[in-house]
Amino acid sequence: MLDAAEARPEDRVLLVRGGPELLCSALRHGCRSAVTVTVPPRHPEPADLVVAPAIVTRAEAEEVAESASRALGKGGRLVLMLRGAAVKTARRLRLHLHAHGFSRVRLSAGTDGAVLLLCRFGTR
Repeated sequence: MLDAAEARPEDRVLLVRGGPELLCSALRHGCRSAVTVTVPPRHPEPADLVVAPAIVTRAEAEEVAESASRALGKGGRLVLMLRGAAVKTARRLRLHLHAHGFSRVRLSAGTDGAVLLLCRFGTR
């Protein structure tokens, strides 16, 4: 996921339900900082990249997107791995993401029917 998001050494990464493997991966990518949380924070610290690898419902995705819109500056990236009814959820989620200032929404196939969703904040 971090490769798809083009994680860079100057990135501050917020991992939502990311687990220790993803946290270690962010550090191996040389990211400036990485923090993992179990719930999307209402008042997050500034971040350049928000990653949520285990999204099952549209409500979870929207909660992460709202938190990410507060954390990310212009050009910041959001990456969601959608599981379950992923394609249907991803298509419906596009409108919500645009409403919260995200653009360049890209979808790609993941493993086991999952969908990887990548987008940028504050750019058109």
